[in-house]
Amino acid sequence: MMKKTILTMLSTALFAGCMAGSIAVAAAGDAQLVSIETAKMEQVQPRVWLPGNVVSRMNAPISAEQTGQLLWIVDIGSEVQQGDVIARIDNRNLKLLMAQQQAQSKQSQANVEYLSKQKQRLLTLSETNNTAVSELERTEKDLLVAENEVIAKQMQVQQTQLAIEKTEIKAPFSGFISERFAHVGELISIGRPMVVLVDPNDLDITVAAPIAIAPFLQSGAKVAVKWQDQLIELPIRTWSRSGEQSSRTFSVRLAATNLALLSGTAVSVSLPKQNPAEALLVPRDALLLRQRDTFVLTVDEDLVVKKVNVSVGQGQGHWVSVSGAINAGDSVVVRGGERLQDGQSVRIDQQVIALAKLN
Repeated sequence: MMKKTILTMLSTALFAGCMAGSIAVAAAGDAQLVSIETAKMEQVQPRVWLPGNVVSRMNAPISAEQTGQLLWIVDIGSEVQQGDVIARIDNRNLKLLMAQQQAQSKQSQANVEYLSKQKQRLLTLSETNNTAVSELERTEKDLLVAENEVIAKQMQVQQTQLAIEKTEIKAPFSGFISERFAHVGELISIGRPMVVLVDPNDLDITVAAPIAIAPFLQSGAKVAVKWQDQLIELPIRTWSRSGEQSSRTFSVRLAATNLALLSGTAVSVSLPKQNPAEALLVPRDALLLRQRDTFVLTVDEDLVVKKVNVSVGQGQGHWVSVSGAINAGDSVVVRGGERLQDGQSVRIDQQVIALAKLN
């Protein structure tokens, strides 16, 4: 009986030990595996965040250059290449006019040929003194007038041909049709806007910046641009050398060629406002951008994460300056933090830490 009781106690203890081990493994398994880096202090240039807009450098209303009934026009949203026809205007009257001018040109050419032969005959007669000099001079004058008439008629034909060509309105550059102002069947007049053509790839970001920051701008310097949950760096392309008196601002443009944004999108741009100063830096990958706030996740000694809201400043390569309840030397999550909650436990790969120290 005693032996049976001892065996029962040992079995219970063993089972309890196994359960404790299982619970510990499960607890460790619940912790999210993350990568961390350490915040640091460095010299950076203070920045100011300003609203900006994405615009196309090539954004133009295309107008009619001839009068007539509109026969066809491209749809909104259509992609066109440079030289493609985007609208056609009735040109039958112009073709009739050109046929009339060509007939008049042939008539003038026939007159030139007749006067040339007449001049040749008078020259032959003048050699034997059988014609008056005045008759020869009058014929030469009429021939010169007829030749100029031919040139004028030919120029009229060329002008009409050009007018016929302009009844086919062509795209001056490649892009998309963003607006349309006319419909098939309408009588179109010269200068009337037909469509708006936009190049979606050749983009700029425009910012109305305070005049006070102008001395701190450098052409080609990269600045941070934020929209929705994305943060990138783009170079300053150019800026206006004069400001608006009413708003005390001037226009700054960033090169945003081939940026995957529609023209008209609102963004935020970080521009330098002072000389360089010391600031706290965190890895750019540590920033978590949401619709209403930007934050980082710090890790304490107990491997528990804490959400810290920050304001983003100047970027330096893979690092970016921030301000908030964070200090130099704090560990911040750079990978694996997308689904972490405030107060959640984490696990840290020791190999990642070792590699970070070596680097």
